[in-house]
Amino acid sequence: MERSTQQQKILILAAIPHGLRLDKEIRSIEECIRRAIRRDMFEVDIRTAVRPQDIRRAIAEEKPQIVHFCGHGLEDGSLLLEDDGGHDKAVPPEGLSSLFKLHADYVDCVLLNACHSVKSAEAISEYINYAIGMNQQIQDKSAIGFAQGFYDGLGYTTPENQNMFQRAFQEGLVAIKLESLSQAQIPVIKTKINTNIHKPHMDIALLVKFLAPCLPFLLNVGNKAVEGAAQKLGEDVWRKATAVWSKLRPKVEAKPMAKGAAEELANSPNDTDALEILQKQLKKLLDEDKALAAEIAGFMEENSEVISKVVNTFNQNITGNDNVVQNVTGDGNKSIGKVSGDATIN
Repeated sequence: MERSTQQQKILILAAIPHGLRLDKEIRSIEECIRRAIRRDMFEVDIRTAVRPQDIRRAIAEEKPQIVHFCGHGLEDGSLLLEDDGGHDKAVPPEGLSSLFKLHADYVDCVLLNACHSVKSAEAISEYINYAIGMNQQIQDKSAIGFAQGFYDGLGYTTPENQNMFQRAFQEGLVAIKLESLSQAQIPVIKTKINTNIHKPHMDIALLVKFLAPCLPFLLNVGNKAVEGAAQKLGEDVWRKATAVWSKLRPKVEAKPMAKGAAEELANSPNDTDALEILQKQLKKLLDEDKALAAEIAGFMEENSEVISKVVNTFNQNITGNDNVVQNVTGDGNKSIGKVSGDATIN
């Protein structure tokens, strides 16, 4: 439910102020609201140096429609707060989800402007209509720029056929793109509707079989490797393989066993043992990162036709001597395989 005709209370929760941009971010939000076309529609309440119990009490007392958190995020999706002794205290996504479940009647949007916070945003979106998080580390300048754009957009008059939070999110992305295009891929919006309706299935075996013929090129990226991939795999396959590998690569390279498995399969793409080893390693990585698993599952679903062509070709009988056959599979994609005996290709 969108409350575009009612006053919106914004609760800003700032944690771990040392070494961060929090003061500047808060000033930027207040400035955006002061100059907004609909500035009378917003009320801002600020709580700083918040502890877990401070967040719980502040939301219950203020009953905000928008909750904005700025501070540190950890790679597992937890938000970093302080305990009573001033020590770091990690609050996991599950704890935040339980908290916002209690306040789903009035909180419409939660913005977690902290690194690696997308897992918490996804957990929160089970109960809250809109939750925004960051899928990796974000630079302070980009975080502030996104906040400025988001609250600028929230203050604009929104057409009846457009949701105010989706509009504000897009404005935040544009603000980042004007400064740093690469950082614009970091903010992610999760909605209760999208979370509950459809979750694509992750087929890791299919993923590995798709990547296998591409890995020799993906692990040896350079002008010659790219040219070779485009020629042998086809431009469309190469683009899609590069897109999915760019999401997996940081995780794979951070785990020696996963990296070794990928390199082994790149050296022997037809080795079934190497396939199984990489499959097990990727399963571990994606089990640890549900948001990434969901993103890749969605990618595979959207590109199922191309992936199926590559996998079906790769699974053909390729045992025998070193005779090589090229077969155009459609859309300019080519497959490579070894065959034994005579072969006729139509």
